[in-house]
Amino acid sequence: MNAATSAIPGFCGTRAATIPSVKHRALVVGAGNAGKAHADALESIGVEVVGPLSGTATVTDLAPLRDPTVDVVHVTTANDLHPPLVREALRVGKHVVCEKPLAGDLEGAEKLAEWAKLSGRQTTICQNYRFLPLVAELAWRVGAGELGPVHLARGAFLQDWLLLGSDDNWRLDTSRGGVSRTAADIGVHWLDLVETITGRHVESVVSQLGYLHGRKTEDHAGLLIRFAGGLQGACTLSQASAGRRNEVELSLDGTAGSATWLSERRDELWLGARDRSPQIVTRSKVRAPSARLLTQRPAGADEGRRNLIAAFYATLDGTPSPVPLPTFDDGLRHVRFAEAVIVSARRRAWVEIAEMKTTIALAPS
Repeated sequence: MNAATSAIPGFCGTRAATIPSVKHRALVVGAGNAGKAHADALESIGVEVVGPLSGTATVTDLAPLRDPTVDVVHVTTANDLHPPLVREALRVGKHVVCEKPLAGDLEGAEKLAEWAKLSGRQTTICQNYRFLPLVAELAWRVGAGELGPVHLARGAFLQDWLLLGSDDNWRLDTSRGGVSRTAADIGVHWLDLVETITGRHVESVVSQLGYLHGRKTEDHAGLLIRFAGGLQGACTLSQASAGRRNEVELSLDGTAGSATWLSERRDELWLGARDRSPQIVTRSKVRAPSARLLTQRPAGADEGRRNLIAAFYATLDGTPSPVPLPTFDDGLRHVRFAEAVIVSARRRAWVEIAEMKTTIALAPS
């Protein structure tokens, strides 16, 4: 197991996160598709749900966040509403599950990461792909050294839902979604896959961006990425690729082997080596303890999110997560990455992720 994952308690838990042993009551804030998905996932594990409530209405009247019968708040709103809602939830002692990106801008993300530490509450951000069984299997195999040292990560995340000029969504509004769209919305998912599987964090990026229909946020991006330990990455992102509904591709090349995982064939993992024929590992043939635990829950269209939410609630009851739960620090790093993508394109130069900082006041009052 690689150093990054072996240092995290509970990476290989001993039993599946299924039904919490303690009764929980969750408030879901955000009445869109994400809010409904969270509510469905919560109901599937027996958590009582309040909502989903309108994010705009709740940020105007914070009383629902202060309900003493609620112990967890799920924030699934537009990005600009994450900071005030999460801040109040933490202030009144709630655990928090927040959709990604952590915030619409770097200042908001820095504040949330710091407030989470000061609160002492359990928090997580919805990086769902790491909770798919074959992703966990690949992380285990990389950690066991089956590919040798990994030197190249390559792939793409492609969608088509904002291809047309008539397509509209709050993410197109920089005041609500932030200065980055494609990198912040889907690029951070691809980045999280690489970081989780290899244990190496992003260090710098250089980008080329494309804009359609006079929009202010990027529709597609070509990225070269440097990770810790000399790992290089190359990724194409697009929300304007016709016929590509939600396709993720990740290939890793190591000195002893290579691997490819595709979201369109998410229950398969392709493994290649120079001295033998390629092999396909399927859901029923996983070897990783973490992957086996994740297969104990029913598969479905929203399997990653359901597994993440189940694991989060199980940790509240003292059961380790089968894979590391994403942290607000992860979310902060990913917001830094997304903003670095924008800065890089403007400068036409490499940008260090560590450069992306603001000065903040620490504790919420």
